[in-house]
Amino acid sequence: MENEQIPPASPSLDNFFNISFDTATRAQVRQAAVWAKICALCAFAGYAIALIVAFFGRLSNLTDIEGAQLGASFRSGSILGAILSAVIGVFINYFLYRFAVSTIKGIDAMDNVATNDGFNHLRRYFRILGILIIIALCFLVLGIGFGIMAGVNRY
Repeated sequence: MENEQIPPASPSLDNFFNISFDTATRAQVRQAAVWAKICALCAFAGYAIALIVAFFGRLSNLTDIEGAQLGASFRSGSILGAILSAVIGVFINYFLYRFAVSTIKGIDAMDNVATNDGFNHLRRYFRILGILIIIALCFLVLGIGFGIMAGVNRY
């Protein structure tokens, strides 16, 4: 055991599964990357539209004093919500966009490094999305629990 030699780490890519892409697989991966790029660009456009509507959209036509104050409160809440969702969404969809760009470049040039880099961005995208979904589900469970407790205490 003590005399075993550890092979030096190679700077090249690990060929763990020894996967090679044939023509049909390359076409399908490229098509998936194209659709991922379309989804990411649509998401970016959606966040931009949400920000524009939050800043310049009108919530209601309330004319009395209390209504105007209530409308301003709702408006500031919607602006804050739109900014927060846009920041989180752009951060998540950036990795989807990087997957698409790197994978298309790697598939077209038959470059394994670029293709692996693209799949690494896709791995990060799903990891972050999974963590955010787990956090949202935890808040949902807490909200349901508090709702049930409030309903039980009412009667």
